Amino acid sequence: MPLQFTWKKAIIGTLAMSLVIGGSSYIAAPAPVYAATTSAGLSTPFTDINKGHWAEKHIAKLALQGIITGYEVGTSGTYTFQPSKNVSQEEAVLMALRFAGLIDKVDTGADYGFPDTFVVSNYFKPYIVLAFNEGLLDSSELTIAAKDTSVAWGKRPASREWVTKLIIKAIGKSEVADGLQNTTSSFSDGGSIDPIYNGYVNAAAQLGLVKGITETKFDPKANVTRASLATIFSRAQSQFVVDYEGQTTGIATKITDSSITLYSNKVETSYALDENTLYYTYLNDSPITRAELLAYGDVTVIAKNGKALYVEAKGDTVHTTSTSGTFLRNVDDEKKLYLWINKMPVPFDYDDSVVVEDTEGTPLKLSDLKADSVVSIVQDTFRDKPLTLKIVTAPIVNQNTVKGLFFSTDGKIITIKSGNTLVTKYLAKAVDVEIEGLKEATLDDLLAETDQIELTLNADEQVSKIKVESRKVEVLDDSKIASFVEDMKLLTIVDFDGKNPKVLYLTDKTKVEYYGTIISVEGSYDLLLQGTQVILSYTGDKVVSIKIVTTYTGKFVSIDTLDYELKVKLDSGSTITLPYSANYLETPGSNATPLSELKKDDVITVELNPTQESVIKIKAHRNVNYKVEIIDILNKKIRVKAATGTGNAFDLSIKDLPLTNKDGKEALIGNIAVGDTITASYVGTSAVSVQLNK
Repeated sequence: MPLQFTWKKAIIGTLAMSLVIGGSSYIAAPAPVYAATTSAGLSTPFTDINKGHWAEKHIAKLALQGIITGYEVGTSGTYTFQPSKNVSQEEAVLMALRFAGLIDKVDTGADYGFPDTFVVSNYFKPYIVLAFNEGLLDSSELTIAAKDTSVAWGKRPASREWVTKLIIKAIGKSEVADGLQNTTSSFSDGGSIDPIYNGYVNAAAQLGLVKGITETKFDPKANVTRASLATIFSRAQSQFVVDYEGQTTGIATKITDSSITLYSNKVETSYALDENTLYYTYLNDSPITRAELLAYGDVTVIAKNGKALYVEAKGDTVHTTSTSGTFLRNVDDEKKLYLWINKMPVPFDYDDSVVVEDTEGTPLKLSDLKADSVVSIVQDTFRDKPLTLKIVTAPIVNQNTVKGLFFSTDGKIITIKSGNTLVTKYLAKAVDVEIEGLKEATLDDLLAETDQIELTLNADEQVSKIKVESRKVEVLDDSKIASFVEDMKLLTIVDFDGKNPKVLYLTDKTKVEYYGTIISVEGSYDLLLQGTQVILSYTGDKVVSIKIVTTYTGKFVSIDTLDYELKVKLDSGSTITLPYSANYLETPGSNATPLSELKKDDVITVELNPTQESVIKIKAHRNVNYKVEIIDILNKKIRVKAATGTGNAFDLSIKDLPLTNKDGKEALIGNIAVGDTITASYVGTSAVSVQLNK
């Protein structure tokens, strides 16, 4: 009986948020695995996916969701994933059907007949028919198969360009692809894209569904591997919602050491947490800690029997609003607190669940609030009737300190040796660790039985600050890797001129950063290649951190427009020469400012291409004065216009920007008044901080 095709739209979601690496998931004769089979030291059920693997997050999530399976090793009860194995076209189609929830539509008993030149494995035949009927595949596949019968259509490795077409047809955007068929590809290797896929690749790029393996290269013929396809389907869930068993997305209303509570569909549900719970964020693929989850942020939990197995932060939005004013009084009998706002007393209702604390997270009582102190009232924005969640005021100043030799910490308490006595103190919720030369130091950067430290205690005798007094961290910002000996973790670096070699050792505490993501030391070995530009910090002969350079910030020295070379003076005083391909300078409000506007000693940030061969963006650091016209406290936005009176007014979001007063002290949006002037600091076209000029 001839195969009947009906071309129906099947919106199955954005399967390709990340065709950045290339992937698959084995389908035929799968061996299901569950969280209970996870081995010690592993975050997934698969023995070949170690912690630090680049796709660890996505493989763990899809395994818990039951979307992907693995290969059983004999009858041992252990499983492998084989992340580098290529996926075939028939496997990719079946995975798309499973992900989209269409798999139950398959008719395994139907009579179907493919042309002799269109060869599909028996197991996959009913699924391929379903894909044709649901519009994921079209008749051009039959034509392509007939032109080359040396490899069966179903067994052919799925290429990046082929998977892109599958995605565009799956989300019903073929008309967009048709309209872009004759448009030149934005990728430098666009000439390598088969003409039949050109429109689909253009459409996917325009819709933001796919990216290249670099900023400019798509690599259309590359095969898709198992780990990459797991990544594709995992990231696609941000745009295509599927109700997997045990999975809930909501707002985290309470996070403790042992539980997390989600508000979803007007119901709050609590899930248990333990040391095996996995924590991730939508921003990147590196694990995070429970402490990094945002209270009142969006969270997805995958749970079984009331226990959270996987927790992922889904955004940076905190579903609260903050109102600031000057504390007037508290009427305890009425559970009503009054603030002075714009010279008027404004009441706020609260209940017994309200949290009162200072800006460092130290718990307080309502009776601790002082008259005329600046107070912020935090309320939720997702309940029908907003609930007052938190009352925040400035911390109580305390100068008590203790000095000694650092011995140990478990994150809750710290032990030092002061004189001949061991002293143990509890740590505050927020602890500032200060090590000269090391930005954003943490407890993990302390060296046991080496560091002489000073502890600053708050009013509750808890440690709020730790200062290392016996050592500092040196920073080399003009370095290149000369060699790396993996088994010894021995790194040799030189300066930009290939001189001044320095031999250092990596440790288990060394932090490696690549494109904003912290990766494990073992997972970074492939990046530590000869000639790679790095910014490196060290103490003694131990490497504290390595940042694979993607940007440099320094002072503009000169530019050679004939040889396309740019000279930048770094913070260390070193001057480096970089080839550039950028045609313009990015400044506030413009990404096409002539390079001729650069002046000596201008502070700039330059962005390198992925191979570090050329500067592709040059961003000026500029300050711009504005006059405030409208203040939106709820959404933390202000409408401003250039202080000179020229140009149009626009909304400036200060939600995520540091806000200070003229003296450099932290300020609140409630401190801003209409008519005030502010100074916004920019890097290129992006504002990075705001100062009140009063």
